[in-house]
Amino acid sequence: MDHSVKPQTEPDPYAPAADAIIEACGGDPREAVIALLGERDYLSGRIEALERSVSWGFVRAGAARR
Repeated sequence: MDHSVKPQTEPDPYAPAADAIIEACGGDPREAVIALLGERDYLSGRIEALERSVSWGFVRAGAARR
C-alpha cells in the first residue's frame, strides 16, 4: 500500500486563510484550532436560533413545493 503524499496540481485555496488565522493567533497553531472551534460553536448556535425562528407553516409550504 502506497502511503506517499502526491504533489498537488492546484494550490490549496484554504492555505492563505489558514496562514492568516494562525498569524492572528500569535503563530500558535493550537490557539488557531481553539479559535476555530469556538467560531464553529458560535455559528452552530446562530444556525439553531435561526431554525427555531422560522415559521413551521413556511417550512411545510416550502417542502410541499418541491
